[in-house]
Amino acid sequence: MKYSRINDISLDKYQIIGFDLDGTLYDEKEFVKQAYHQVAIYFERVSNTIDKYDVYKWMIERWIEKGSSYPYIFSECIEKFQIRNATIEQCLFHYRNAYFRLLLDTKIKEMLKQLNMLEKKIFLVTDGNANLQKRKFYTLGLMEYFHFENVVFTGLLGSEHYKPDTTALKYIDCLKENNDNSVIYFGDRKVDEQFATNAGFDFAHVSNFYAFWGELV
Repeated sequence: MKYSRINDISLDKYQIIGFDLDGTLYDEKEFVKQAYHQVAIYFERVSNTIDKYDVYKWMIERWIEKGSSYPYIFSECIEKFQIRNATIEQCLFHYRNAYFRLLLDTKIKEMLKQLNMLEKKIFLVTDGNANLQKRKFYTLGLMEYFHFENVVFTGLLGSEHYKPDTTALKYIDCLKENNDNSVIYFGDRKVDEQFATNAGFDFAHVSNFYAFWGELV
């Protein structure tokens, strides 16, 4: 079963509920804007021919166009603006180590709190650089709602175990004792949907963060 609206989902029928992180539990654009700003500062520092605001604007527009799974924005930016002294490695360093502030939406806080009060078992599986994903997890205050034994940063397992691979599920305690309870997984990308399909879970597609959660009452 696939859902596209939060109000179509009867969470009462699920004892186990899983979540992606970026673009699902918070608006990923809020992180990307802050991280790309740091990368743009780096580009301006190594080149005296560009304006960081022009570069920043272009990267954000490219990210909106291509999505978070597109891996070529930095290389395309270097080529487009002829930033000869820049390297992809340094771009990734500044992106992954950027200072950022993120807040969990009030509606999502209340939902997670309610799920805990109802003794639902919740888990999280997120791809990407593990240190960066951990920083997001703690900055958002998600340790208040998720038991760490039910959280998997697939970056620790290796990129070959990113979603849609389901290896991460072996490390989630609440799934080890699952006696045929139906499970639903929330995610924003096609790989999240394929991950849910591979695992035999129902899927909630957060295709637009604010439209999806804005219906939550």
